[in-house]
Amino acid sequence: MMPSTAISLSGMNAATVKLNASASNLANASDTSRVGGPPAYSPVSVQNSATPGGGVTAVATTMAPGQMVAFDPTSVMANASGLVDTPEIDPVNEISNQLAASNAFAFSLEALQAADEEQQTLLDIKT
Repeated sequence: MMPSTAISLSGMNAATVKLNASASNLANASDTSRVGGPPAYSPVSVQNSATPGGGVTAVATTMAPGQMVAFDPTSVMANASGLVDTPEIDPVNEISNQLAASNAFAFSLEALQAADEEQQTLLDIKT
C-alpha cells in the first residue's frame, strides 16, 4: 500500500471514530440516573494523534466529570426534589463535531482518490 493511501485511510478512520462518538453522545443526551448514583451514560470525546510516517489515529475516551444535575420531576430516576443526573452534552458542540468529522472524511476521500489516480497513471506509463 502506498503511503499516501495509508494516510488517507487513517484520516477516514479517524473521522469515522469522531462521528460515531458524537452520534453516541447525542443519542444518549437525555439519559438520566439517580443523583450521586452511577451515570446512565458517560459522554466520550475523541483524541487525535499523529502516527510516525504520516497519518492519524483517533481514540475515544470518557469525559470527566461528564454529569450535571438537572430538574426533571417526571423522571422515574428523580429524587424527592425532582433532581436527576444527566450527561453533560452540548448539542451545538456535538453537531459541530459531526460537521468537522464529515468534512475530514470528505477531504481524506479526495486525497485517497488522488492517490488512486496517481497510481493508475503510473501503471499506465509502465504498460
